[in-house]
Amino acid sequence: MKNIPWDYEPPRPAKKPRRWPVITPELHDAIKHLYQTKSGSSGAVQLFAQKKGLPRWKITRYAQEQGWSAKQKKEPNWSEKELHILRTSAHHCPEVALRKLKAAGYSRSLVGIVLKRKRMRYLQDFVGDGQSATSLAMCLGEDIHFVTNAIKAGQLKAIRRQQNRTPQQGGNAFLIRSNHARDWIIENVHMIDLRKVDKYWFADLMANTH
Repeated sequence: MKNIPWDYEPPRPAKKPRRWPVITPELHDAIKHLYQTKSGSSGAVQLFAQKKGLPRWKITRYAQEQGWSAKQKKEPNWSEKELHILRTSAHHCPEVALRKLKAAGYSRSLVGIVLKRKRMRYLQDFVGDGQSATSLAMCLGEDIHFVTNAIKAGQLKAIRRQQNRTPQQGGNAFLIRSNHARDWIIENVHMIDLRKVDKYWFADLMANTH
């Protein structure tokens, strides 16, 4: 019996390349029907791919090659003015930034706004600032009174901004810090209709634990 070095490692067998199912005429027709009907949504494509044992990207790419689905265009580079608008509205819902950009003559997608805001770390600049009661209500898809009533009941912590507004003007606006908004939502999740909540804002709020 030959002496085997203590640090000897047996060679690993080479991995065989995974073979995906061939696009048969029947599968071709099924994919075509999927994309040419209303069922060609993102969720429907994912479910279709799982049933056929194919990765979703393969279904999507095949549909694009056949001209049934348009290829996503890469968004142009952000200008300095766009970045300024995005930064100054980062503590609001993405829809707020979308409206401000649109008013300034710029066209951006909600997904693009969320991703750019995250990449630029703009949210971290507002961890200590929080957002207004109006903004929070908008993000929750609720009326402003839904938030102010929670503040008055002592359920949601908030402070008054130093704006020197008179009582006739409604007094100084509320400022709600991100951690207080997050704690209030978690403690009162039974009151929150998640179907109306802005999902991008909600994901950022829950993920940002600073």
